[in-house]
Amino acid sequence: MKKLLLILALVVGAAVVGKSLLKDQPVLLISSGEVRNPYAPGSALHAQQQEFVDQFNADPQLRERFAGTFTSKGLYAEMDAALRRGARSLDSAQLISVTRAMAAVIPRLQQANCAKLMRPKDDFDRVLGADVQSALERLPPRHHLNFWRFYLAALKAEVNDLPERPVDQPARERALMELGGRFNQNDVARLQRVLQDPLSAPDADACWAINAFTHNATQLSPDHAEALARLIWGGQ
Repeated sequence: MKKLLLILALVVGAAVVGKSLLKDQPVLLISSGEVRNPYAPGSALHAQQQEFVDQFNADPQLRERFAGTFTSKGLYAEMDAALRRGARSLDSAQLISVTRAMAAVIPRLQQANCAKLMRPKDDFDRVLGADVQSALERLPPRHHLNFWRFYLAALKAEVNDLPERPVDQPARERALMELGGRFNQNDVARLQRVLQDPLSAPDADACWAINAFTHNATQLSPDHAEALARLIWGGQ
């Protein structure tokens, strides 16, 4: 039971990672509620970002939802709440694809930045943001695209108040059992040290914890991977 509680704590903590990756990806919002692509044409990330920009700006409900959210902190607080609500309406494929994108980014971060994902941090860590951008630039474009397609789908689900999908509690418990089985006794002890005091944990341990979790979460059987992804992104 103690082992499963540790794993559950790590799963819940991983929700912070999704939030961090959102806040460390740039969006330029203007007063009309429209967004602009911050990447120059020719950038490895421009085309994927432009798909999000075009579809966001073509939706008057989305523009109205975020118009007037002028401060960056206000914008991201609103988007974070909207994404969590919207994610609870999304299907398995969307949730699993964005979890895989997250799992692809994390091991490509510098260790010190990776470790920040397990710790409380400022909303706008420009060093981490630059490292996330660099990681995405080195990955196949589908990973960046999966982030923004998830963001768009979640925001649309929130603004349209789509029905939330019910939580399958037995599936979640089975998912935690399967995930827990991937950590041996030494791993669990290492996780415990990180979770008990993430600020004092060595960067290597903190980074290992979030990297091991995200990788293993994507290797579960499909229904279990969905159950954990729904918890990570929807906060349920």
